[in-house]
Amino acid sequence: MAMDPSKSPDMKAMAGYFDGALLHPLSTKYRLQTAMLNFLQPEWGALMKKQITVVGNGFASMFFIGYFLAIPAFPIISYLFRRIYSRYDITVIGNGKFIYFPAIPEFLTKKRNKADVTIDIRPFLRRRNIRFIESAVIDIQDGGRTVITHDGEYRNDYLFIGIGPSYRKDDIPGTGDYTYSPCYGPDDMDGFVKKLESLSSGVIYVGYKINRRDGFVAGRPGPMYECACLLDYALRERGVRNNFEIHFFSPDRSPGEKGAITDRLRERGIILDDGYEPVEFLDGGMADKDGTFRKADLVLYSPEITGPMLVQKSCLPMSIGGHIDVDKYGQVKGLTHVFAAGDCANHESPPPWVPHQAHMAQLRASAAAKNMKEILNGKISTNLYRQELSCILDMQNDAMWLHRSEDGRPPFLNIFPRRSKNLIFVKEVFERIFLFYLRYL
Repeated sequence: MAMDPSKSPDMKAMAGYFDGALLHPLSTKYRLQTAMLNFLQPEWGALMKKQITVVGNGFASMFFIGYFLAIPAFPIISYLFRRIYSRYDITVIGNGKFIYFPAIPEFLTKKRNKADVTIDIRPFLRRRNIRFIESAVIDIQDGGRTVITHDGEYRNDYLFIGIGPSYRKDDIPGTGDYTYSPCYGPDDMDGFVKKLESLSSGVIYVGYKINRRDGFVAGRPGPMYECACLLDYALRERGVRNNFEIHFFSPDRSPGEKGAITDRLRERGIILDDGYEPVEFLDGGMADKDGTFRKADLVLYSPEITGPMLVQKSCLPMSIGGHIDVDKYGQVKGLTHVFAAGDCANHESPPPWVPHQAHMAQLRASAAAKNMKEILNGKISTNLYRQELSCILDMQNDAMWLHRSEDGRPPFLNIFPRRSKNLIFVKEVFERIFLFYLRYL
C-alpha cells in the first residue's frame, strides 16, 4: 500500500517529542516511538527492522554472527553497506572479551599466554554495524522476547543464545577452593602455572568428570588429556620430571581402558587412576570414600558441566541435564524465534560420544543461523547439523587428530595424518585464521 504524504507523520515534530535523541532500538523510548508510528501510519511499521539479540560473545555466538551475515571479503565496504541498508538490527549482550579456550593448555609450555588468547570483540561487531551492550544476562522472559540484564531489559523479535556453561563445582566439595582448571579461563590457568613453577617436586593430579544425563559428553576430557601430556613435557624441559608423579583420574574412564589416548599417557609415565573419584578435595590432597587421604600438591580438574544458572529461573525449557532444551534445528523447544547452540544447549537424540563446544558449536551455530534466516524469509527450518567430534591433541613433541562423525566421513578428505607432530602446525593455522578473522575481517 502506497503512503499518502498528507497522512504521513511530521517526523520533525516526532523528533522534537522524543527530544531529538538517538534512541537505542531496544530501549523503552524506541518501543514507544515505534508504537506511535504504527498507530499514526501503519505503513511505517512494515518498514521497521527486525530486532535480533545475541546473548554471549563466545564461540557459538561468533560463529552464529559469521554465518548469519556471511564473512565479508571487504570489511570496510561491508561496514558502509550495512550502515546504509540492513534488514536487521542486531545487538550482542556480553562481556566484550572472546577467549580462545583451545589454546589455554599451552600456557603450561609458555607457548601461549592470556594476551594471546583474549580478543576485544567490540571492533569485530562495529565492522558489522552490530550494537554491543556490556552486561550480564540474568534472566530471559516473555517466551524469549525480553532479555533481562543487571542494567535493564531489552526486547527482541528473534533471539540467539550462545553463552557458556555452569561448572558443577559443588558436586565434589572443595572443587572451587583446591583445584584449578583450564576451562575456567586464562586467570585460573595462570594460577596453576605459577604454583607449578614454585614446586621442584611433588604429586600432581589431572582429571575430569562428565555430565551424561542428556546422553552426550557434557564435559572437557580433551583439554585435560592435552594438559596431562603438556605438563609432562613442561616438567621434562625443566629437567625435574623424575621428581614428580603425574596421576590422571576420571570416574568416566573404565579401569583398564585401552586406546590411543591411553597409550600416549602411559608412554609418558603418567599413572592412570581410571574410575577414581574423590569424595572431597582438601588442602594438600583428596579424601577417598573410605576416608583415606591422598596427597596432591596440585590438582588440575574439570568438573562436569551443565547449562547456565539463568536457565533454572527463566522461561527457557530445561533438559534433564540442566541445559537449554533444543531440537535438531537448534530451535529452543516450545519458544518462537529462539535459538541456542554451544555449551548452554543440549542435543536432540545425540550419540553418546558427541561434545557440544568449539567445533560442534560451529556446526550447530551454522544450522541455527540458516534456520533463523529461513524463518525471517517466511519459510520453516530445514537445516540440520552433523554430529561430529574433531580436535587435534597437542602434546608438543607429538600430536593426534581425534575424529569421529555420525556418517564416518574423515576430516578434510583424510589429507592429514591421524598422528604426526606436523599436526601441531595444522592446529596453529586453524587458530591463526580464526583469530585473524575476529581481529581484522
